[in-house]
Amino acid sequence: MNLVDIGILVVLAIFLLKGILRGLLKEICSLLGLVCGGLLAFYLHLPLAQWIMGMFHWPAQLCITLAFLILFVTTILIFGAFGYVLDRFVKLPLLGGLNRLAGALFGVLQGVLLLALILFALHSASVPKVVQQELQTSELTPPFATLGKTIFTTSRDLALD
Repeated sequence: MNLVDIGILVVLAIFLLKGILRGLLKEICSLLGLVCGGLLAFYLHLPLAQWIMGMFHWPAQLCITLAFLILFVTTILIFGAFGYVLDRFVKLPLLGGLNRLAGALFGVLQGVLLLALILFALHSASVPKVVQQELQTSELTPPFATLGKTIFTTSRDLALD
């Protein structure tokens, strides 16, 4: 077990705890925000980047990165706000334990998806040799990277259809 494996376990534990504390409705909205934010940012960042370049005349790479982040973070915040409103309107006092347990499962699922996409991106990108070596010797990285590749190719294929 190396530092990458420990990092993966820490991230999953944080998402588990977050799910327990927030509950099911907020976690569902958070997960949807993460998925929709990633897809929107991936497919729509170039037009926004072109608009930013036209408005501010900044370097292309900066505009592309900024556009991706704006779309991703804004989508996550909108879904998060929706989850907060839903949670306030629909209180389930008798189902508190079930809400927290289901929230924990959704939290872990969200952590798995995030790690899968990040680790797939790291495997696909050129990273420093030290990072590449840590990723290759990690025991937990391969299944996450494979899942990330599956998510990426499936979403790309669905978008092209």
